[in-house]
Amino acid sequence: MFDLIANFKYKAELRESKDEILVGELVRAMSRIGWPTIAFRAGNDRQVVGFRAVGHPVLHTVSVTLDRRTGTGALSQAVFGSKATLRITAEVKNRMSDPDDLLEMYRTDLANLFKMPMLGGIKLNHELNSVFATTTTIIEIDEYVGKGEAGVDALRTLLQDTIDKLVEKLGPYKR
Repeated sequence: MFDLIANFKYKAELRESKDEILVGELVRAMSRIGWPTIAFRAGNDRQVVGFRAVGHPVLHTVSVTLDRRTGTGALSQAVFGSKATLRITAEVKNRMSDPDDLLEMYRTDLANLFKMPMLGGIKLNHELNSVFATTTTIIEIDEYVGKGEAGVDALRTLLQDTIDKLVEKLGPYKR
């Protein structure tokens, strides 16, 4: 009887902590790319991890936000699975801004006022000497957690493909 209760409690704790496990896998996948972790911020079912894009010709930093949506309870896990929103933001840092950059920044900001990027769309944003590109995707946590090397490789591939799309949009802004 005690084993049954302990097993139930263990499965509940494992189900509730899948997003924290995925954050560890994110750090592991990005370290394989060669980018160290520089920041952690955590809240209720929302974690933000920052990475320094060491040696990348365009990027300065990448921020990954994991916002868990479903799967914290046994019923929601069975019905919807463990879904999470993965938002990736890449930053290009330019040390100096010229007047042409300011004009481009205002054009981009005006375009952002009327733009609602759909899931998977890329949104650009200027902030002084930085240009940010952000995209959002919904992932199934169970595809990456508890799969060993295959899960880490799948996560690394997802991250690299997404970051490559962001770099494509940010490339023209690198000075």
